[in-house]
Amino acid sequence: MKTLRLFLFTLVLFAVTVSGQALVSSSLNGTMSASELNERMAKAFGESAPPSASTDVELHKITYTSIDVNKKKVNLTGLVAWPVGGAPKGLVVYCHGTTVDRDRSPSRFKGKGEAPETIEAITAFATGGYAVILPDYLGLGDHKAAHPYPLSVVNARSGVDMISAARAFSRQKNYPIGRELYITGYSEGGGVAMALTRSLQSYMNEEYQVTRSAPASGPYDLSGTTREFMLQETGEQTGFVLRLYLMSYATNYLNKEKGIKLNTFYRPSLANALGLNYRLNPSDEGVIKNIGLTTTLMRSKNQLSNVLQPAFLRDMKANRKSNPFVRMLHENDVYDWAPTRPMLLIYVDKDFVVSPENTEKAYRTMRARGVTDQILRKLMLPASYDHLTGIPPAMALARAYFDGGFAAVPEAR
Repeated sequence: MKTLRLFLFTLVLFAVTVSGQALVSSSLNGTMSASELNERMAKAFGESAPPSASTDVELHKITYTSIDVNKKKVNLTGLVAWPVGGAPKGLVVYCHGTTVDRDRSPSRFKGKGEAPETIEAITAFATGGYAVILPDYLGLGDHKAAHPYPLSVVNARSGVDMISAARAFSRQKNYPIGRELYITGYSEGGGVAMALTRSLQSYMNEEYQVTRSAPASGPYDLSGTTREFMLQETGEQTGFVLRLYLMSYATNYLNKEKGIKLNTFYRPSLANALGLNYRLNPSDEGVIKNIGLTTTLMRSKNQLSNVLQPAFLRDMKANRKSNPFVRMLHENDVYDWAPTRPMLLIYVDKDFVVSPENTEKAYRTMRARGVTDQILRKLMLPASYDHLTGIPPAMALARAYFDGGFAAVPEAR
């Protein structure tokens, strides 16, 4: 018995130590008044706006420990937004969408200026009695490595570790947060939210038990649906450049982290342009404009075969795992599993960035695994929305679902 008590004491001590060490530092970014929040919310959400805020929201940047793609300890950053006085409804993890721009990382937001997705997450949840945490991910915020895009499984770890850090931060500040835990995110963040929910399902610690999750418009089937989407030949420049932008972010990671030269994937002119662009602290608009100009000068005729290396294009079409890009997609598929906690899949009917088939395939696959409608439902936003305009209504629906479960979103099936 003495040995057993010593063993249990050691386990508890270890758990407390790990939790305490997760938080490295914190700083106050600013405070948004209730009136500011309501003004921002009305602008972002329009008719779909959640109920008005009645309390101010504090914004804190926290630094916490996690691990990188090589299993080495690193410091990551993220934003904590919580209503003054307490968050009785619990903790929401919001996983943000794709950006190459470090200045758009959630932890950089101080309550002023434009940061659409961060503002939408804060006004959707922190105004309603939730504390909200927004991890920057590896390679964004203060972490200087290449962002592992679109590696949902890898990026989910930043969410796991931020949960522990945020709980430690709340204890440090004597700030009350309810036990409940909610997971959501949009676009790339929808994939990360799905991977995070799956990862947390294996944790026994109470602080990691998910109450409800609502991944939205995520690329859950990277190796199938998303790969096929990247290969679609639209014949028009907008879709062509968009696909190359998403592809370029992934190949930039392989270039920076794995040392694979960009001319493995692209013909020399585009490889050189992308290499220069990603070395110069890029912005999303800058990368997109650069791709458009370069491919026009290459006389690409908006065809992938004119800008991609033939061997890479063949491997993509054949879905060959021997190719590092294709293998990376397979390793980060997150649709084929069976959630045990309630999950609402939100998506957009006419999504031009993340194919809605990602959600449909995840839903079909989970149903085939025996997941019932008591656990899993889906909700499609109508064709009047697109990938960009779908974020506010998706988060308003996630808020309603977190507040009241499936009964609060009767349109979900």
